[in-house]
Amino acid sequence: MENSAKKFIEKINEVLAEKENAVVNIINDKLTISVFTALEKNLKNVKEINFIIRDTKFIPKNDEISREFEITPNDILYNSYDIKEKNKLKHFAEAKAMYDFIKNNVNVRKVKPYQKVNGNILIIDDDFMIQGTSSLEIYEKRANRYDFDTTIKGEAEKSQILGMSRIYDEIWNNNDVTQDYKQELLESLEFVYKNYNPEFLYYFTLNELFGDKLDSGVERFENDSDKFKKTEIWNSLFDFQKDCVVSAIQKLQKYGGCIIADSVGLGKTFEALAVIKYFEIRNDNVLVLTPAKLYDNWRSFTGNYKDSFLNEMFNYKIMFHTDLSRTKGESKSGYELSRFDWSKFDLVVIDESHNFRNRIAKYDENDELIMNRYFKLLHDVIKSGKNTKVLLLSATPVNNSLVDLKNQISIITSDHDDAFSEQGISSVGYLLKKATQVINDWEKEGSQKKDELLDNLPSDFYKLLEMMTISRSRKHITNYYGTKNIGKFPQKNKPITYYPEIDSQNQLLNFKNTNSILEELNLSVYTPTKFIKSEKLNYYINKYKLSGNRGGKMDFDTQSKGLVYLHRTNLFKRLESSVFSFSETLKRLIENIDQTIENLNKGQQIEENLDVENEDEIYIERSKYEIKVEDLRINAYLEELYNDRDIVKRIYDETLILLKEDRDNKIHELEKIVGNKVDNTPYNPGNRKILIFTAFADTANYIYSKLLKKFERKNISIASVTGKGVKTSNKKVKEDFHSILSAFSPKSKLKIEIPQDEQIDIIVATDCISEGQNLQDCDTVINFDIQWNPVSLIQRFGRIDRIGSKNDNIQMINFFPNADLNEYLDLERRVKGKMTTLNIASTGDEDMLNPEMNDFNFRKRQLKKLKEEVIDIEDTNENISLTDLNMNEYLYELSNYVNNHKEINKIPKGIYSVTEGEQKGVLFCFKHSKNDAKPKNDSSLYPYYLIFVDNNKEILFKNSQAREVIKLFRQLCYEKNEVQEKILKEFFKDTKNATEMGFYSELLNTAVNSIKGEEEEKAVQTVFDFSGFNNNFKDDTTDDFELISFLVVG
Repeated sequence: MENSAKKFIEKINEVLAEKENAVVNIINDKLTISVFTALEKNLKNVKEINFIIRDTKFIPKNDEISREFEITPNDILYNSYDIKEKNKLKHFAEAKAMYDFIKNNVNVRKVKPYQKVNGNILIIDDDFMIQGTSSLEIYEKRANRYDFDTTIKGEAEKSQILGMSRIYDEIWNNNDVTQDYKQELLESLEFVYKNYNPEFLYYFTLNELFGDKLDSGVERFENDSDKFKKTEIWNSLFDFQKDCVVSAIQKLQKYGGCIIADSVGLGKTFEALAVIKYFEIRNDNVLVLTPAKLYDNWRSFTGNYKDSFLNEMFNYKIMFHTDLSRTKGESKSGYELSRFDWSKFDLVVIDESHNFRNRIAKYDENDELIMNRYFKLLHDVIKSGKNTKVLLLSATPVNNSLVDLKNQISIITSDHDDAFSEQGISSVGYLLKKATQVINDWEKEGSQKKDELLDNLPSDFYKLLEMMTISRSRKHITNYYGTKNIGKFPQKNKPITYYPEIDSQNQLLNFKNTNSILEELNLSVYTPTKFIKSEKLNYYINKYKLSGNRGGKMDFDTQSKGLVYLHRTNLFKRLESSVFSFSETLKRLIENIDQTIENLNKGQQIEENLDVENEDEIYIERSKYEIKVEDLRINAYLEELYNDRDIVKRIYDETLILLKEDRDNKIHELEKIVGNKVDNTPYNPGNRKILIFTAFADTANYIYSKLLKKFERKNISIASVTGKGVKTSNKKVKEDFHSILSAFSPKSKLKIEIPQDEQIDIIVATDCISEGQNLQDCDTVINFDIQWNPVSLIQRFGRIDRIGSKNDNIQMINFFPNADLNEYLDLERRVKGKMTTLNIASTGDEDMLNPEMNDFNFRKRQLKKLKEEVIDIEDTNENISLTDLNMNEYLYELSNYVNNHKEINKIPKGIYSVTEGEQKGVLFCFKHSKNDAKPKNDSSLYPYYLIFVDNNKEILFKNSQAREVIKLFRQLCYEKNEVQEKILKEFFKDTKNATEMGFYSELLNTAVNSIKGEEEEKAVQTVFDFSGFNNNFKDDTTDDFELISFLVVG
């Protein structure tokens, strides 16, 4: 019979209407709430019902095979018809009535797993029976279903009915075939109408939205990795770090890569070490690519140091980022680069992976790609490898463009844009381009509400981030893991800022005036190509310039300007650093000029010279331009050289006076600060440790010598740590990187106390230890130079601003130039000139100035902030960060709640709770039943919708404000873990115990209509897209939106 359900129910009602004290025996796969309601009137004529639920197979979540053949009560109680009926909000009263009837009149058993009972049967007394395929459910009107049933009734067929009754009794009484199921069914019905507390409803809804994104967790991982969980590194981690490690390993194995973007101070290095150990246990080859300044940090874990708290060995190889740009010579690790096999690694770990954000393709005269470090990594390490997995570490993987993220993901995917097509992402590039357009539109609108941006980003974009990234802020960790087991973050005092003049007598080297003089320099010593005779120019252009169709090297003029900007920038930075560093640079510049003048006068060959002595570590291979002296305009060249020399010599002489007469005002201020700190320990009683940062090794050594001389009689131990070496005044401490840092911060490094005379009190360091180091025994960071970049200041402070610190307070002290910040940055802008648009690397390498340096206004705002407060690194990004873009804060809370409330997965959809709030109304959560009706990348939560409707049927929060609604949802429910009796009493009074829900049903219809209206608006916008007008929701009704939950706010 087609659509036989209605006739089936009618037939049963007809028979029951004529009965009194009837006994009914049933075998069926369904007993839906809607069928009970349809039969309820005549059930008064029934004395007893015996109901066997036969085997109903369903597909379990998370492939839990042990549950494969269990019956889920929700499948028994609901079908698609019942789901739609829920939107009338009558199911609470209906489920309560069904509960009461079953409790008093029905016995229930279910067929055990692996047992089989075929077909359905219903027997009333001994004179009526229906057997066949009809389930006890009502179908949707638009559904076509064919059932084949046989009805047997009357005295003539009594023997057949009795025969079937005996078989029924055999099944019922055979404990090997069936088991009692009444209590579980009653529990499931109670779940439908139960009064839930607001917090439970919030997490129930959150579990529906994000439950499929929860990892299987550390406990299961540990069970599968017995050897790994016994390692020192694993057992040294906090729980939040273990969660990161487990997730990273799962992502590496499933997707081939992962980006760990935890904030500064959360221990990314230790998380990476644990991941490395996991793969080393599997005998995988591991390569760590690191900036040069972090080499010693990574190397310290590969040595068998007896004073290391990690009592185990690591076997990874270490190479510099810049080694990728070199083809010969030896790496610091001792490998001959011409023979090094980059392709043999199973896992590549890239520390500070944001150095690979920029992908600048350059080509030679044959239109062949020039292999800069990015393409060398992609081609020689990843593509040539054996399914190489990639782990990226960076606190700032995205600067201000999703191109940064795309370029790093391309490393993971071997540059395959369709790498995640199986996960429903056909093109990573197109997805990120679409997300970028959303971001650009948001920025153009000038809105300051991030939630508006986040709600409009494609859902597949969030999926990609969840697949690829782990990004937790310090607020997330303290909020969702607590501080009981991992300790707290220390209180950050307001930064102290000093503005010392350079000269203590305020006569020489005025900062602003000196830089104005430096701007007059031609710096011609670095640009001999500028003076090639016109008739010889083509010869050298043809000799050195590449001219492929796609580009090639820059011309001489462009490159010369780039070199000048670079050297002028270096002078500016060194003046800001220290008189000594500036003086040393001027001295070297004079020596270079003198040597060039001598070569010109002797007629010797001239080579273009690059002599920037930075501690930063950008290595670029350049072609040298060898130029014959007779091919130069010698007089013009000598004139500029002598002019530069006069200017430089005049300033250099002033530096010598300041140093000789001990008039370095900045170092005097530092000595006062250090003296007060070690004498009075103002921030934490007894803590006299200080960490002093500078950008340059010669400034670090200068400070070291000055402080050593000043405090040698005070029994203060001092050390210097730079990329060029280490030294210490404490003879009991070995002069190596690991020993010095351990003596400075023994509690964090060694996990032990050591005698005071074996410790170091003050370290003067370059940025070689500004990242990846835990030095939290110290409570004070002094930035002797700020180097224009607020991010570097925060990273430096991150060495002591770490979770679990024993210090109650920590202090940042900054030395700013004695100039107005606006003037200072404007001066920098002029000095830097066109550096942001020039690329001086003839091999096509990246801009030597950091990407963060390009936005002057941004840095001006951040540096002003840093005068008043120490901000977190994720707060420096005024647009978006990965912590904004993921749902970690909700996932961590949800994971903890679900672990402690296992019953949450048993609850049927359509539940509610009531709470108090300022805005009266209802917060609805729906799921669109047509999952494929709309592209999943059009909305951040699709197929789910969150809508808040007030009692006047006005939409307070629509679906495009989903994240704002979630925040409101949390505010209304968080920690309200008991039923709100007062407001519930009012709700029951208004609805007559939830039996008259017409008002709320009207609000529900209003919410659904708002969804349809919003989707129609978006569809209209597609007229301007290539896809044309497309409204997949135009024919939808309320029935097409399943009610997940609703919160009544009274």
